[in-house]
Amino acid sequence: MRSFHLLSLSALSFLLLAGCEKGGPSSDSKPAAPASGATAPAVKGTPVVTFEGGAITLEQLQGYLAQMNPAARARVEPLDQRREYAEGLARFELFVLEARRRGLENDPEVQEAMKRALVQQLLFKEFDEKAPPITPEEVAAYYESHKSEFIQPARARYSHLMVPAPKGSPERAAKKRVAQAVLEKARKLQPLDFDGFDVLFTEASGNPAAKPADADTGFATLEVLKAILGEEVAVAAGKLKQPGDLSAVIESTQGFHLLKLTDVQPEKNQSLEAVSSTLRTRMARERRDARVGKFTKELQQRARFQTDEAALQKLKVDVEAPQASSPGPRPGFLPAPPPTQ
Repeated sequence: MRSFHLLSLSALSFLLLAGCEKGGPSSDSKPAAPASGATAPAVKGTPVVTFEGGAITLEQLQGYLAQMNPAARARVEPLDQRREYAEGLARFELFVLEARRRGLENDPEVQEAMKRALVQQLLFKEFDEKAPPITPEEVAAYYESHKSEFIQPARARYSHLMVPAPKGSPERAAKKRVAQAVLEKARKLQPLDFDGFDVLFTEASGNPAAKPADADTGFATLEVLKAILGEEVAVAAGKLKQPGDLSAVIESTQGFHLLKLTDVQPEKNQSLEAVSSTLRTRMARERRDARVGKFTKELQQRARFQTDEAALQKLKVDVEAPQASSPGPRPGFLPAPPPTQ
């Protein structure tokens, strides 16, 4: 996409300073360039910087300064900086007038930028300015319904190897030797070589089709581990403190186990007061997204929005084709509204 470098860095900094402040100068609020032979539009207010086709007035400048933060105001307090600021705004308007004189309002990039600005302003006016306040009671109710995110017991993640050998099996003694041999191999690995440990899963299980990824227990409390793998394994797991810690051979009624601690999640106990600000922001975003989704669906219904699937299937996507040069700006895009909850 084309880019334009029209102003010096100093002038541009002042323009950005003004443009970033809400309610700052906008080309839409200034008079258009007069047609040839026409009289320039009357200036409302006290002109500070004048030019053919318009002016920057004292009243405008006073309003812009009022909208600046104190630090920005301090930068333009010296007379020479006030002059530079006022003249910089006027220079920008000159460029606007010249662009209009050349018919650049119809330039595809300008039109696309205008469409994007229109959509952004619509979203702001409809969903930000009109956003209803979120009450403390609503935040508290949201916290209660999502409490498991903020209050959690300590959990840990392990790689678990097992040599199957049910109690009473005639092969149990031999299987224990297998487990001991696997342990010796595991001890030769670097403590944090979790992938190397998981590779031993196939050997331990005796199943050629076993996958190393199956060794991962996922995050679990000791109570969950006890329910899944048995009390003996849970007790041994509780003795592992740092990622990379390795257990001895653990004997259970099902066989012989090895554990390596891979990760830990400490206990989480976040109060409502600690997360209320975060929850308020999250709730506002979720509510805004829901309102935007509902509004989008209503717009589509009013506009009889529909897609011709047969025509869509004729659209060819050649992933091997080289990228073509763009004749203009990329079109705007909005995702589909989320499903109604």
